[in-house]
Amino acid sequence: MNIPQFSIDRRVTTIMLMAAIVFMGIIALTSLPQELFPKISFPQITVVSNYVNAAPEEIETLITRPLEEAISSTSGLRRLESMSQEGVSTIFATFGWNENVDFAALAVREKIDLVKERLPKEAEDPIVLKFDPLAKPVMMLSITGKAAPSELKQMADQILKENLEKVEGVASVRVSGGLDREIQVELDQGGLRNAEVSILEVIDAIDNANVSYPAGGIKKGLYEFLIRTVGEFRSVREIAYTVITTDVQKKLQRQTDTFMEKGDEGIRSTIDSLREERSKNSGDRRLVMVGDIAEIVDGFHEKTTISRYNGKENISLTIQKQGSANTVQVVDRVKEELEFLQDDLDSRGITVEMVYDQSKFIKQAIANVRDSSIQGGILAAIVLFLFFWDWTCALIVAVSIPISVVGTFFFFQLQGITLNMMSLFGLALGGSSVIDNGICVIENIFRLREQGKDAREAAVEGASDLFWPIFTGSATTIAVFFPMILFVPGVAGQLFQDLSWAVIYTTVIAFVVSMTLVPMLSVFIAPPKPSALKMPVKIDKNKIKNYILNLDRKKQNRLFRGIVGIGIGFFIVALLILRGLDTEIVPRVDQGQFMVKVNLPVGSRIETTDEVAKIIEQEVNRIPEVENIQVTIGSAQSSKIGDVNVSSLRSHQALIMIKLKKERRRPSSAVVAELRKLVDAHRIEKAEIEYVLQESDFEFAAGGGKPVMIEVKGYDLGKLTTLSHRVEKMLREIPGTADVLSDLGAPSPETKVEIDRKRAALYAISARDVALTSKAAIEGTVATEYKEGGREIDVRVRLRLNDRQDVSKLGDMLVRSHSLEVPVMLKEIGTITQGFGPSEIRRKDQMRTITISAAVEKGFKEKDVLLQAQKAIDELELTQEYTVELVGKAREIKESFQRVNFATTLAIILNYMLMAAQFESFLHPFIIILTVPFSLFGVAMALWMSGTTINIIALLGVLILVGTGTNSAIVLIDFINQSRREGSELVSACVDASFIRFRAITMSMLTAVVGLIPLALGIGEGSELQAPLAVTMIGGYAWGTVCTLTVIPSLYILLTRAIDRLFYFEEQQELEQI
Repeated sequence: MNIPQFSIDRRVTTIMLMAAIVFMGIIALTSLPQELFPKISFPQITVVSNYVNAAPEEIETLITRPLEEAISSTSGLRRLESMSQEGVSTIFATFGWNENVDFAALAVREKIDLVKERLPKEAEDPIVLKFDPLAKPVMMLSITGKAAPSELKQMADQILKENLEKVEGVASVRVSGGLDREIQVELDQGGLRNAEVSILEVIDAIDNANVSYPAGGIKKGLYEFLIRTVGEFRSVREIAYTVITTDVQKKLQRQTDTFMEKGDEGIRSTIDSLREERSKNSGDRRLVMVGDIAEIVDGFHEKTTISRYNGKENISLTIQKQGSANTVQVVDRVKEELEFLQDDLDSRGITVEMVYDQSKFIKQAIANVRDSSIQGGILAAIVLFLFFWDWTCALIVAVSIPISVVGTFFFFQLQGITLNMMSLFGLALGGSSVIDNGICVIENIFRLREQGKDAREAAVEGASDLFWPIFTGSATTIAVFFPMILFVPGVAGQLFQDLSWAVIYTTVIAFVVSMTLVPMLSVFIAPPKPSALKMPVKIDKNKIKNYILNLDRKKQNRLFRGIVGIGIGFFIVALLILRGLDTEIVPRVDQGQFMVKVNLPVGSRIETTDEVAKIIEQEVNRIPEVENIQVTIGSAQSSKIGDVNVSSLRSHQALIMIKLKKERRRPSSAVVAELRKLVDAHRIEKAEIEYVLQESDFEFAAGGGKPVMIEVKGYDLGKLTTLSHRVEKMLREIPGTADVLSDLGAPSPETKVEIDRKRAALYAISARDVALTSKAAIEGTVATEYKEGGREIDVRVRLRLNDRQDVSKLGDMLVRSHSLEVPVMLKEIGTITQGFGPSEIRRKDQMRTITISAAVEKGFKEKDVLLQAQKAIDELELTQEYTVELVGKAREIKESFQRVNFATTLAIILNYMLMAAQFESFLHPFIIILTVPFSLFGVAMALWMSGTTINIIALLGVLILVGTGTNSAIVLIDFINQSRREGSELVSACVDASFIRFRAITMSMLTAVVGLIPLALGIGEGSELQAPLAVTMIGGYAWGTVCTLTVIPSLYILLTRAIDRLFYFEEQQELEQI
């Protein structure tokens, strides 16, 4: 059945088919969620293990290493990284992209179960979690008011936090800043010693005194009375009356002095004698109350965090969405909840301001892609009008664009694709296929009408003649994108899947529309006079044709070789230009904000960190582009993965988030450069300051981080540290590097209590008892919760300030003995020393690793800096036990480019196979494919002139050119073959085909180029991401069109004549042999 003829004969059916496509698409569009980028399933498993109060080295030895040994044998594991910090071990297991994350998590759990018995009994069971690279906060709110900081914090917790966490899609709400009310039991160490009471005994006494417990029920008559013991504190003063039972007899320390002299055999006899003497004096006892040895203070928890918004102290709320939730929908629901709470907040004098809103950038970025696509469509319609010089002809092609695009939304809903930048960009690219197909068909129809055929005959014949060429062109376009879906692993494959599906669906619908709607409309609404269709520029094709045909064969070959030689020359120039361009994974997306991270030496007081933050804050306020600034120092709550604490800002760390004005003349990078100079002028000592441009989710998932990252691996931490310092110094000396930092945590000042095992055994005191006592004395331990007005307020027990800050008094702390129930001084069972220890230990692939990173200053190329870094690494003299390797973006760039190159190669092979089947020739597809390398000159010039780097987005543009850039060549070669089958001479057929298809090919190129200009200009939020692809395609389309009309016909003639000569020579040899 002839499809164009059917669409004309059954025009109502055709119209209803198109209406159904549009109708289903519109319905689907109303329910499609919005996201910035497609969802990514990252093949990484996180294993978190808590071991309270253990030092990093103990965490590494007792937990991290055994777990690493077990997990390393898991099938499909690609990389193993770990971080051992105080009290927590975090292991990141990265698997291959083809591995199922759920099965990998199950395998990791099974491996962990095999070594659980080797882990310390006091350690919590390891928790296995799936990692989401895009799980970042979606909102940050600033809370200010007239109330006191403690009351403001309380209202933020009770009103905002509790209500917002109930919002659908919200995972957690973290509150920072303000003061938390706390009941503090400040113990006097001298009082403890006189009463012979340990801190743990005080904690147990307070905990046991604050209980309410059910005791069952009594049945009496018709009723059953419940019995309940109510013993909770009714006021803060009651805590002081908590009773502790103690001995007043003196400690029998003199007997312990001879313990070490007796040796191991004297342990049992000494313990027995101590027990006997205690039994004789057991009647000499009295009661001691908490108030006798402590001061009860109704105060606030020690300040561990400072939060400021635009210079004013505030409470900040960080809102995290659930992994499967939609960002825009979650933020909209949170805003609705805030509006609902607004009256209550106003009555309490609370002001809520939006510091960060990720949905705003998402909406603006999507709107920019949408607007740019619409603008491009309008410009393309104008170009069509200039060629056809009639609005109805342009309208026929233009009306097919929204039908194809809107119809794609229906398939989006079926497949679960969201409206994101990649899928919308795919629609914009697919729109070029719609225009290209429509132009080819409508131009061919009206060319036949110019020859005198009626509208119906011209429509049927014109569309039917192009059925197979357009089908082949559509198939080659689809063949380009299927490898991205099926064969490209990693982040690139997942991120480009939505774009690929969008182009595929749009291309399929565009083919149907070009074979049905376009010929039907050309009959019923097109102008009756084909003479109205004129080229805006008149070319005397007969004069050119006669000139070429009048040349003898030798001169013709010389002319055609010259044209091909010029094409090859431009190709070589293109390679030279591309070699000189800088490379990166993805272009940086300017989100209009950046962060400043401050790290002081570990152990620095929060007040010291605040002074440094104020200096930076002061310089930030001098920059006119700054809209607001949020400062967070320390953290009242640890960061979490699920329900597990993994890390937190500490008192020596600060995070400053700067948001820039939307209307500004300078990009964020220029503002950062100015701020760096202003802050460097202060010469802040011992402070590591890092400036981080807010990278997009795409950039983060695609291997975000600093451009230069060097890993130093080894076993001995001391030697490894020395080597890392050498590498850090080497990196600083490379021109163009900035913010050179090492992830080696500065040594943490620590006071060690080394337990004497023999003395501790005398009193049956465990290391855990010593650790818990030390923690309670210094940091404090929450013994219980005091309930007041529906709130639970912590009751913290610890030594008073003078006692806990004096290291010399730590030895006088009393530790409870389980065998004698007699507290013993800490200095009797251990030695107290001061020193430094590692704050964290990082490992990669079971080797201790230190990573040195650096940014690249503006004006320097990342590629050049990376080459110099690699050269410097190669010059290092290393032993076999230690390695230094350039990783990060350098490795990611190489891997990403390899993936795209693989997809390009596969696309070329598939396209060749499809075209070979269409043309029944091995030669013609080869000639068509050469359009791609010839068009590289346009690509190189476009990238160079626009200052665009070579990145994965630009390479994707080259990949697209493999499919769409060859469509014009396919139609051209098909016309040449058709003319030759009709009896035309080789050169004449090529020249005629070039002129006949000149108008259609030029229109296709100009509409594509003009349509991509709004995207290439890079105006608006997130536009930096699609600009490289648009720039690449504009250059490739423009120069590829020139080559299609000149180089491709010349190459066709030369290769055809060469093959003819070859076969003629073989035939002559056969005749001579006969």
